[in-house]
Amino acid sequence: MNNLEIGLKYLAEENIDKAEHHLTQAIEEDKRNPDAFYNRGRVYRLKGDYIAAINDFEKVLKIDPDRNDAAVAIDMMKSIISFRNPDLMNH
Repeated sequence: MNNLEIGLKYLAEENIDKAEHHLTQAIEEDKRNPDAFYNRGRVYRLKGDYIAAINDFEKVLKIDPDRNDAAVAIDMMKSIISFRNPDLMNH
């Protein structure tokens, strides 16, 4: 089993830290692997690190511009970041 497969296994098990480690290893082995970047972006999203998630999803699109899942994920992350509720800010 390679690092991408191991990372996906840990992600499915919601073992986020181990998933991040193996997906990062997969990226170090192949810096043009869109699946490794996409899934590490998912890990970052789960951790609440939306900027890192966007960066990985954008790398997916640079490698494979036809990856609609990455484009949708970027839009979702940007919506979360830009969300403002003035009532919550005034307490």
